[in-house]
Amino acid sequence: MDFRVINNETLPEIMELWDYCFEKNNTPFFKWYFNEYCLKENTIIGGFDEADGKLMNMLHLNPYVINLRGRAVQMPYIVGVATAPEYRGRHLFAPLLETTFSLLRAQQCAFVLLMPISAGIYRPYEFDYCYYRHRYEMPLAALPKGSIKEGVTMQRIGLEQAEVFAEVYEAVTAAYHGAVQRTPKNWQHLLAVHSGEEVKAVLVKQAGETLGYMFYSIADRVLTIQELAAKNTGARNALLRFAKQHVTEADKMVWLSEAWDKTYLHLQEQQYAGSLQPFMMARCINVREALLQLSVADTKLRGSLALLVHDKTLPLNNGLLELGVAAGQLTVKSTVAMQDIEMDIAAFTQMYFGQFSVWELAAENRLKIHNKEAAELLDMLFPKCNNYINEYF
Repeated sequence: MDFRVINNETLPEIMELWDYCFEKNNTPFFKWYFNEYCLKENTIIGGFDEADGKLMNMLHLNPYVINLRGRAVQMPYIVGVATAPEYRGRHLFAPLLETTFSLLRAQQCAFVLLMPISAGIYRPYEFDYCYYRHRYEMPLAALPKGSIKEGVTMQRIGLEQAEVFAEVYEAVTAAYHGAVQRTPKNWQHLLAVHSGEEVKAVLVKQAGETLGYMFYSIADRVLTIQELAAKNTGARNALLRFAKQHVTEADKMVWLSEAWDKTYLHLQEQQYAGSLQPFMMARCINVREALLQLSVADTKLRGSLALLVHDKTLPLNNGLLELGVAAGQLTVKSTVAMQDIEMDIAAFTQMYFGQFSVWELAAENRLKIHNKEAAELLDMLFPKCNNYINEYF
């Protein structure tokens, strides 16, 4: 295979494969993505047949900044992974992925994100879930009726006022981990896509303050909540009450809320309580870089441990490392000491993202503990977090 970073000359082949596998070329998203975004904001890698120069497969890298462990981390989001049908079954994804990882490591990227169509495609390459959501699907009539609080008003608005949404988003996600740090350009892209797909917006206000917003769409008698951000429970309930009022336009509501959402406590019918759903995967592609980027929140933390990491796809990640922490600083160096803890790269990623604690991963045999004191130190270095993300491209 001949791997290339796509340019304007080869972009038409990418567009044709996207049209075949994903959104069609006459849809609003396709037009926006390839007219306004591709090659201007992102990088695309294509694998070409050396014999005839035809595009065999592709992978798109969309740039994001994620708030991870107290730092703003540049993190590519992998989308648009596809293989032309005539080349499928030849195991061509592995070399494309390895080429992508090599490119990103050279750019000092430590992690990548993706939202899988099928987790089974990516698990062999040691991606794993670092984000979960609570999925609700119910008749609109099953939503709590609630009551209108004094001074609370609802306002439907257009999608032009990004600063209004941004203020709420930043206030709400300040308490979350792993959230995207949305810049004005991120908001511009998000709202442009929403506009093309006829997504609507409503604000909830009290005493002149905007307490929350909801992006939603209605199609085929289904009201889908694209994003609901509320500064408090009352604002969330007001937005859901607003959704409930659409019984003449829709029969059903679908909503992916935060994993820790407790709306189900207010439902009368338990079959609509929803369930936890895997949402987005991540993978560490450079263990040393990831560790060197780590911010140590507890400046009183002291100690050292030997960590053994296994990576079947990226041998450069394999190694036994001594982690030392003192005065809020983490040091990383190779060692020949006996390992205190060992894990594969998928477990390392989930631990780093804070989706699961050291003890939870150990209980599921995702890592091995040989030294309990070292495990206690590692768990303090990587405490469990409330992860949230809601980007789709």
